[in-house]
Amino acid sequence: MLSEMRILLLLAGLTLSLAALPQEIYRWVDKDGVVHYSDQPGAPGAELIVLTVPNSYEPAPTDLGAAGGGGSTYQPQLPPYESLTIVQPQPDQVYFGADVALTVVAELGGVLQSGHTLVFIVNGNRRPADAGFTLQLTNLERGTHFLRATVIDQAGAPLISSEQISIHVRQPSINTPQSPQRPRPPAPAPRPAT
Repeated sequence: MLSEMRILLLLAGLTLSLAALPQEIYRWVDKDGVVHYSDQPGAPGAELIVLTVPNSYEPAPTDLGAAGGGGSTYQPQLPPYESLTIVQPQPDQVYFGADVALTVVAELGGVLQSGHTLVFIVNGNRRPADAGFTLQLTNLERGTHFLRATVIDQAGAPLISSEQISIHVRQPSINTPQSPQRPRPPAPAPRPAT
């Protein structure tokens, strides 16, 4: 059993090493002008093309001077915003009642650039922010709701997003009433025995 496992591991290693080798492809044009590619030469004048498969990521050079940029060094453009956070409500906050209304407030690290818009994503639906990076939510249904703030550009592509938070709307109960309990009416007096 152990020797079979060693053989399988050896074969797997050989297969992976062969996959990293350059691939040979032959190219030729037939009498009708059609270009053909194959791993075997299909005509006497077939041209050998060697394809190498990269096995690691190589970043693009950051010095544009080498590419004829006049000796200047490439400076990556920093994102215009440092952070975006929902500061109100708190994550996993619980609200009670059938007519819950709340204000969602976002805080942006940076000045909102021209052409950019702050929107809120409420349960997967995009809602535009009110003035001051806020959003009024009313009549939330019972259950869990998911909130996220995002700054988008003119094309609607997201530039920065906050972490998603969830809030919960529950029905009032005897243990967790929505408002102070009203006094109960007194119990009826017992009937006199007849």
